[in-house]
Amino acid sequence: MRSLELLHQCYMFRGLEDAELTAAAEIAVIRTVEEGELLFFQGDAARGFYAVLSGMVRVFKSSPQGREYTLHRIPAGQIFAEAAIFGGEHYPANAAAVERSTVAFFPADRFRALVAGSPVLSLKMIGSLSRFVRDFNQQIEDLSLKEVPSRLASYLQRQSEETGSRKVMLESSKTELAQSLGTVLETLSRSFRKLQDVGVIAVSERSIEILDPDRLAEIAAGEKI
Repeated sequence: MRSLELLHQCYMFRGLEDAELTAAAEIAVIRTVEEGELLFFQGDAARGFYAVLSGMVRVFKSSPQGREYTLHRIPAGQIFAEAAIFGGEHYPANAAAVERSTVAFFPADRFRALVAGSPVLSLKMIGSLSRFVRDFNQQIEDLSLKEVPSRLASYLQRQSEETGSRKVMLESSKTELAQSLGTVLETLSRSFRKLQDVGVIAVSERSIEILDPDRLAEIAAGEKI
């Protein structure tokens, strides 16, 4: 019963028939991971994917010099590493718990069998993979074509759209945010100041209020400040 309740919190499993949800719960391996605990390393065999049921997980790359680059932060209710089980033999990045979290692991072979028999689950997985491709393309565009203030504006715009609020709470440290935007802390801090100086945002510790959404959108699209 607890497995069913936990899985129902994840968007991937909402709307499933009771029998389908029960089948998913039967193959799920649910466990608690502590802050900093690794779920898998880059290069490990991709044996399945995960759903975050509580807490948060960080997906990141590590350089030979030991620097880390955050790709995604996965909150409760979301899944990750699903792309790896449909064609990838190995996980392309590392994953670790940001805080004490509960995750569900779904073995690739058994989950593919579930998807084959469930049109609803198939469509949800297609939607998840589509979002993955869209977000990945956006990251490539931001890192290759935009300057840091535009990358920051794009990040704030996406966060605001996802929450439906003009207030954005920074869930990660500014150092980690700088890494995810492909820059360093000093440059990120200057970009925050630039956006604040022109009246686009107001910064209060970890809370960012968007004062001018239209101007933010223009900067996110690449317009210089």
